[in-house]
Amino acid sequence: MTAIVCDACKKAVPGARVGVNYSVVLDRELCEPCMDQLLNVTKVQMKPRRPYTFKDYNDYLTKNLNQMTGR
Repeated sequence: MTAIVCDACKKAVPGARVGVNYSVVLDRELCEPCMDQLLNVTKVQMKPRRPYTFKDYNDYLTKNLNQMTGR
């Protein structure tokens, strides 16, 4: 069994199974609450920018992920 620690909140994920209780985004592991927070923050930032492109979304997602993980 692999020990997974969330890169954002630094908590261990017990019984880690990808897609079930943690996700991998840009080679960083995030627990489900942190993944939900990342997607919600990105969604809120993208709402006023309609119409937007996938590049805009990807840029905001990457920026928010870097802020959450401290990189």
